[in-house]
Amino acid sequence: MRCALYVRRSTEEHQMESIEVQTSEAKRYAASKGWTVEHVFVDDAKSRAEFKKRPGLLAMLVGAEKKAFDVIVARDETRLGGDTFRTGLVVQDIIDAGVKLHFYIGDEEVTLETAVDKFMIAARNFASELEREKISSRTRENHMTKARKGLVTGGKTYGYDNHEVRDGDRRVRVEYRVNEDEAKIVREIFTRYADGEGLKGIAKDLNARGVPSPRGRGWAQSALLPMTERETYIGILTWGRCEKAYKGGTKVRVDKPEHERVKTEAPHMRIIDDELWNRVQARRVKKMSFGRTRASGAPPKYLLSGLSRCGVCGGRLQVIPGKAGVEPTRVYICSNYREKKTCTNSLRRPVEAVDAAVLSYVEKKILTEEVVAMVLREVRARLKVRSEGNGDEVAELEAQVRKVKTELDRLGAALVATDDKPETILRMITEREQRLSALNARIAAIKTAPQVLDLEVRRLEKDAMKKLDELKGLTERRPEDARRSLERLLVGPLTMNPVETPDGRRYRVTGKTGLSSMDGVPSGIRTRVTALKGLGPGPG
Repeated sequence: MRCALYVRRSTEEHQMESIEVQTSEAKRYAASKGWTVEHVFVDDAKSRAEFKKRPGLLAMLVGAEKKAFDVIVARDETRLGGDTFRTGLVVQDIIDAGVKLHFYIGDEEVTLETAVDKFMIAARNFASELEREKISSRTRENHMTKARKGLVTGGKTYGYDNHEVRDGDRRVRVEYRVNEDEAKIVREIFTRYADGEGLKGIAKDLNARGVPSPRGRGWAQSALLPMTERETYIGILTWGRCEKAYKGGTKVRVDKPEHERVKTEAPHMRIIDDELWNRVQARRVKKMSFGRTRASGAPPKYLLSGLSRCGVCGGRLQVIPGKAGVEPTRVYICSNYREKKTCTNSLRRPVEAVDAAVLSYVEKKILTEEVVAMVLREVRARLKVRSEGNGDEVAELEAQVRKVKTELDRLGAALVATDDKPETILRMITEREQRLSALNARIAAIKTAPQVLDLEVRRLEKDAMKKLDELKGLTERRPEDARRSLERLLVGPLTMNPVETPDGRRYRVTGKTGLSSMDGVPSGIRTRVTALKGLGPGPG
């Protein structure tokens, strides 16, 4: 039988010989069965939780569908993946294509003929995913311990050297040491920025002087901005700003809340004094979404700070002390009216009432099973259209593959016919081999992506419904999470228009979400949002 091998080395596996060992053992196993190895699919330094960016796996699935081989040999199920459901789908696709799957560890053929077979595959995939989570947990715990000791846990930071402390041949730890040459540049950047120079101009000057940049690609404003907010330069190490997660079958980075980050005092790492640091932070302003700005430091305290605009002048709404009857409270007011007197909107409304009205609407009209079901139906419909529309592109790409193969055959014949081995022919062969590889990868991605996305939709259908109740009441439990959720939900800022109601002047809050249009009537201190317009189709 025609045999294909699949080998993968994980990002957690540092043994460089892992690929070679798996390949040799798989070939030995195939030979013992009398099979002919015709294909070897390799994914090097790819996590078992990664399914979208594994070219070897994608190419193997396409080959199985095209009947390019009869059997696949891998070490075990952990080579195919470390996600209970996605790995099971990969196994199902292989077997459904009429290709046999064997694991050489244990001399086992994988079958899905009975419910017991399917249960055993699911159980083993669960064990593989659990193992991956344990490895990740141990790695994170190790890094956290190092961070609390002020040791290096990642790459290089400009201004410091990563100094290895060794005990003979064994590396004990890696410490930060101030690099005086780079530290001078850091102080120069901070001083010039504090004195009023722009980051773009500073970057141009550093490049003109030939000052080496952190990555060796030249200085840029985008590189200098994060430097001005890096607390490491005042001797404070922060670890855990974000963490790695896998969503949709691929790796993403997720920001972590402030209270989960590890901060460590490291006075020996100080490069900038407090006076210079404070001058820079007083000037530094970072553009945020919806065009709002904020100074460095704590995030906005109020739900709609920076997320709302005055419906009269378009200015930002700010929060100031006010009163609800005789009780002191905080109120929203147009900043242009209060500070510049360029707007006629003098309405002040209690923060608590407006926030409650917006969140009540979101919970009652957006966080519903009907809306989630509508979105998932739309996603499925788009996946179907996308899959049907890929046929022409695949046919065109396959025609190009045939053309490139024909050219390779001709060039190979020309190479055999001469003893000179001309460089031109060799170069043309290399170029066409690279082109062929790119075409095959593109075809594999087109054919496999809809299957992976469809699996994600099926998972979302189950998870989304379970999480609706958890999301409701979010503002009472975790107000900071409610604001982040609202930021992701909104498409552009909310508009707050003053209107007359039987209860007096109130704000009508309008806006758009990624799912629908929002249009709510005014809210008072104790007034619930009423007479809301129904949800209509919106962007996204």
